[in-house]
Amino acid sequence: MTLKAVLFDLGGTLLHYQDSREPDPRHPFRRVTMAGIGNIIGHLAANGHRLPPFEELGPIFDHHIGLAYRAAVSELRGGSIETPIRAALAEIGVEVDEGSWAELRPLLYRAVDEIVSPRQGLRETLTALQEAGFQMGIVSNTFWASDLHDRHLSRYDLMEFFPVRIYSCDMPFLKPHPAIFNTALERLGVLPEEAVYVGDRPDVDVAGAQKAGMRGVLIRSPYRLEEPDGVEPDAVINELPELPPLLQAWQGRP
Repeated sequence: MTLKAVLFDLGGTLLHYQDSREPDPRHPFRRVTMAGIGNIIGHLAANGHRLPPFEELGPIFDHHIGLAYRAAVSELRGGSIETPIRAALAEIGVEVDEGSWAELRPLLYRAVDEIVSPRQGLRETLTALQEAGFQMGIVSNTFWASDLHDRHLSRYDLMEFFPVRIYSCDMPFLKPHPAIFNTALERLGVLPEEAVYVGDRPDVDVAGAQKAGMRGVLIRSPYRLEEPDGVEPDAVINELPELPPLLQAWQGRP
């Protein structure tokens, strides 16, 4: 069957989110998360809230975020980091209404904006796929808000390529649950066998896509060391420019 669409993971596949200042690779986003929370606490203190030192508050935020993250992963349940952060604020006596949170939330993501960079050959690859007639979309597991990622895509003039963007923070499910992939396929109007998924995680991206009926392409990451471990990708590429000729070969074209 003719391939009509290519779906991509976001972080590690299209954009690198890599914090060179994070000392613990097991928790790659802890520094930027705590920096964002520190920004919020500093703003609250400067505006009249009497709060304990941040050293005392950090474990409270860690606790709420850890609970939410572990539940999400174990149940493959979507959601945003903003929910446990607001719960932690409530625990320390800061009730935040929607208007106040709209003012605070940009402070949370300020440090994340500093660690984003495009993957090698990104725009050239997307342009080649667009010219070849492929529809494209994103299916991303993210604990951060969708508008943050849209802003990063806009920074590199990439939004035009992705009319369909599925972020787990807005969805009931996480990858590798097939429902999150199926949502993207339905919005693009293509069948699973007409689509390819590209991601940098064998277990979540490749296996999840294959379970949903798509071909799964693994793109190697300089920041991930794990091997497929029982997952057999339909193909493995090192960088994005290898993708168009691969798809061309799968289409049976010379």
